[in-house]
Amino acid sequence: MARMYVLLTAALVITAPAGAQGAVSGRVAMQEKPGEPTKDFDATVVYLMPKGAPGRFAETKTQMAMNGRQFAPRVRVVTTGSTVEYTNQDPFSHNIFSTAPGAAFDLGTYGSGMTKSTPFKKAGAYPVYCNIHAQMTAFVVVVSTSHYTQAGADARWKMANVPAGKWELHVWHERAPEITQDLDVPAAGLANVDVTLDARGFKQVAHKDKMGKDYSANGVRY
Repeated sequence: MARMYVLLTAALVITAPAGAQGAVSGRVAMQEKPGEPTKDFDATVVYLMPKGAPGRFAETKTQMAMNGRQFAPRVRVVTTGSTVEYTNQDPFSHNIFSTAPGAAFDLGTYGSGMTKSTPFKKAGAYPVYCNIHAQMTAFVVVVSTSHYTQAGADARWKMANVPAGKWELHVWHERAPEITQDLDVPAAGLANVDVTLDARGFKQVAHKDKMGKDYSANGVRY
């Protein structure tokens, strides 16, 4: 009987830390070209990948609207296998597409009030465009983990309920190379996880239409 008590106590000591969860938080800094302030901290995606085991996550359905010839939001983060719905809130048509390897799609031209959708089955960061409006660009960042967030306008971010253990931190922004960093998260969580991205080499390049050609200056513009 005494031996059974010792074994049970040992089991509790081993398993308790595995269930411990805390918050992980930090701040993003951005190196810019001289004189250029950072205005898009909220486009930063931060996520945690578990070390040594596949992540657990659920597939979801979320929206990215077209409004005022822009995507809203410009950046959307989803889990692998999730579906993004594109709702046209403008009084004219759009044709949403991507030619990115692993996530190519073409929703065709559709009018105001209509919604079309597409799944994203592979992890990665994918640009999305409109074949009618050359200025429209968005990004869908697909992650194989349930632990993700986006920074706020103040550059700060926070993820709650992160289990204690070893993780790999990923920080993505469209204007800077992605950063990865190993983290050892204790049961109480981890604060002040600050990272600096380098956007000094970013150059804005006009994208092509869905046929791989330049947008026509004489095409439909509304």
